[in-house]
Amino acid sequence: MGVRIGESELLALRWSQHVDLTLGVLRIDTSRKNQNAPWREIPIRDGLLETFRQWKDTDTQAGVDFLINYKGNPVADFKKAWHATLKRAGINRRIRPYDLRHAFATQLISSGEADIGTVAELMGHSSPAMLFKTYQHVLSKQKKKAVESLPIIQTCDKPHVPNKNDLQ
Repeated sequence: MGVRIGESELLALRWSQHVDLTLGVLRIDTSRKNQNAPWREIPIRDGLLETFRQWKDTDTQAGVDFLINYKGNPVADFKKAWHATLKRAGINRRIRPYDLRHAFATQLISSGEADIGTVAELMGHSSPAMLFKTYQHVLSKQKKKAVESLPIIQTCDKPHVPNKNDLQ
């Protein structure tokens, strides 16, 4: 969902304060990063709402308020668990939890369904400049789409065979 990894956002999320399953949004406290906009809302995908409801029911029954918890206790750091999970999944390349935030931005931008301003707002940036500088990773499909969007200048009935004058 593009939240910042760590104690400022992801690990601070509480069911009672940050999750509204009626409206289907996460409310992220952004006061540390942006005094002018102390909260931002991130819509929860419709396909994930039922999963969130099940998680909340389970956590509520156990008396747990933190979304990210281990045996009911808030998690301060998940580096060890992250590496163990990658190993169990058979992933050998270096992937950082923060790469999920980068993937969120990249996929939204490359989909063509979200404008840069919306992506910046979802991620808690006051301007799109940070996306251009840090988060946008160009995908092969984007490069292909860009090239294919060029107009066809001319068509040739026979292939052009370059001669030495063409190289000058």
